[in-house]
Amino acid sequence: MNLRVNRSPSRAALSTAAALLSLALSPKSSAHAQQPANPPASRPASHTVKRGDTLWDIAKLYLGDAFLWPEIYRINTDQIEDPHWIYPGEVLKLPGETPKVVAVAPPSPVVETPAVVTPVAPVTPMPLTSLMPPAEPNPVMPAAKPAPTIRMGEYIASPWVDERGGPRGSGYVMGTRDIPVINSADRSRLGFYDHVLVSPPAGSAAPERQLYLTYRLGPLLEDLGQVVIPTGVIEITRAAQNGEAAVGHVVKMFGEVLQGQRLIPYDSSAAVLSARPAPVMNGKTGRVRYVYNGPVLPSIQNYVVLDISRRDVTPGDQIDLYYPRQPAMDGRELAIPEVWIARAQVLRATPFGATAIIIKQEQPKIEEGTAARVAAKMP
Repeated sequence: MNLRVNRSPSRAALSTAAALLSLALSPKSSAHAQQPANPPASRPASHTVKRGDTLWDIAKLYLGDAFLWPEIYRINTDQIEDPHWIYPGEVLKLPGETPKVVAVAPPSPVVETPAVVTPVAPVTPMPLTSLMPPAEPNPVMPAAKPAPTIRMGEYIASPWVDERGGPRGSGYVMGTRDIPVINSADRSRLGFYDHVLVSPPAGSAAPERQLYLTYRLGPLLEDLGQVVIPTGVIEITRAAQNGEAAVGHVVKMFGEVLQGQRLIPYDSSAAVLSARPAPVMNGKTGRVRYVYNGPVLPSIQNYVVLDISRRDVTPGDQIDLYYPRQPAMDGRELAIPEVWIARAQVLRATPFGATAIIIKQEQPKIEEGTAARVAAKMP
């Protein structure tokens, strides 16, 4: 009788070898997989704004992506009214670190013997209807507050046209209240939260928490008026009393706040506007008479002063800037159509002129003399 010899390893031998190999390799690979990556350098909790900073730059510096600037704005709305305007000295909170998920290798499967489950008779739950509070009707959510027509930060910082010499009856900044450590230090320039002495405007008692807008005089525009340029906002911390000056501190800066600058009460009337302008045809026309700060190529967010007064425009109206149609002439058979340059929103309107901020733009050339026309009016 011939016997057949089986030369292939048995299934039990193969299983044993695989298990030994798994045990030999598992601790090393598991420990390596569970070891976390080196943690990133800790991010500071806040950033103090310096001259020239923007939320875009701060987000790129700390978050590694400039497009994440809304995250910084979202957690600092208690002090940032408008993300376009942040000021030196402000301390902005930074978002915390985002926890990272570290992949961990799954453990080797373990074969377990299924447990014997003894059937248990189902328990009928007690009715809870009587224990639950009565259903309440769905709460009526208040209507969302409409967005303001004009951004307050843009309005307060915008120049305007006034009579020659600026507003009548204004007060002025007397100087700093703080005693200098160095006698030769320049005390004419004021910074954020510097304590200042204030001579209130005529008829104003300068009560505590009253806000005043400081300003300087810009150019005198022929046949139009005096350009007035805001420089900052002062909040009164000690009212004027017993023939003494009021005391305040600088809470906003749009430029240099200097000793001797004039001041007037802070005007927040633009904050109540929430309607939207409607398009109009053949609106009042005028021209750009002044471009604030004199940029080579004014663009979005730049201020322009127009020779259109408050008889024809109000805050919130919109103005088109354009290059007029050129008729056929000098051997040219065809006329050149009108070219739309930009759209601006009116922020201030006085008896002398209007101030607008550029909100849309197609052509780069905006200069003194550029044609302007009212394109949309507030209701």
